[in-house]
Amino acid sequence: MKQSREAGNRLLEVLLDLAADGGHVGLFPHERFDADAVGAAVSLSRALRSLGCRSRVLVSEPVPDSLIHLPGLEELVLFDGADGPSFDLALAIDCHEADRMGARGDCFLQAPLRGAIDHHVYDREPGDLELIDPKAASTSELVFEMIWDLELHLGRPLFDPAMAVLLMAGTITDTGRYAYSNTTPLCLRQAAALLERFEIDLPQLHYDLYERTTIARLQIKGDIFSTLTPAADGRILVAYVTRAMLDRRGAPDDELSNLASEIRAADGVDAVFLLVEGEDGDIRVSIRSNSCFDAAAFAAGYGGGGHRRAAGMTLAGMSLAEACRRVARESEAWLQACQGPEGR
Repeated sequence: MKQSREAGNRLLEVLLDLAADGGHVGLFPHERFDADAVGAAVSLSRALRSLGCRSRVLVSEPVPDSLIHLPGLEELVLFDGADGPSFDLALAIDCHEADRMGARGDCFLQAPLRGAIDHHVYDREPGDLELIDPKAASTSELVFEMIWDLELHLGRPLFDPAMAVLLMAGTITDTGRYAYSNTTPLCLRQAAALLERFEIDLPQLHYDLYERTTIARLQIKGDIFSTLTPAADGRILVAYVTRAMLDRRGAPDDELSNLASEIRAADGVDAVFLLVEGEDGDIRVSIRSNSCFDAAAFAAGYGGGGHRRAAGMTLAGMSLAEACRRVARESEAWLQACQGPEGR
């Protein structure tokens, strides 16, 4: 924690120096951004502009339907595959490596100064400008603290109503409405502070993030549930969705990771794997876990990552059926290995 605090202080010093010179900061949320990544990125961008920086949030895809209700997302700049703008400082948001940025990765790497703000598990020593704290509930929690510190330093307000909704949305989704084990006292205090300062329609925000749906989404949900296959005597569940299934329903795939969390609620389940066939043939895998099963460690074996209870990875060069078999087989071995006196 001390190390992340020191990195945060160094990052704030660099940002204040850039603001004094009208420096240009680029913010790079991960591909297929979620509420936490985009909420943290846009909030920090708005704060930086208030300081005097030029800033922009560069993304790889349009805003998905599931997030279209959030404020401030009209500020996002869709990367067109060209050389991209030149930044004095590039910050990875809710990720820490250029390979999570797709085609934007080269643009990120061209910046003379690079850093990161992230809360995912990290397996190497963070750089000087990498604020990485896996104990944080969300990247939005870390960005809130940065903006709070800037307010105290400057002696003037920086938070605005749009930031309040964005940061609440990021933390709400990454903590499962404050129900997951990663929920921290700090993120609850932050929520209270935002609710005290701004009028946030909390019931509407929860509805938009979790309950708003369409017939197509309800239908694809049923289709996916019908594919559920148990392994390890029902303690592991594997489900999948093909492109043909999605196309038949006309359903987007931007909300499917939430479905993995729903499946995890089944009695006696230790791990859930939801495999989604991508348009390029690669297979995205959302992992949710309980008990001793470490989702992040499992995903890391395939170049993925995340948290102990929620992680993701991508499988390439195999059919969906083969991927399902491999995940079931290897996850069962992982579960057997982690079960001991303290296994459950």
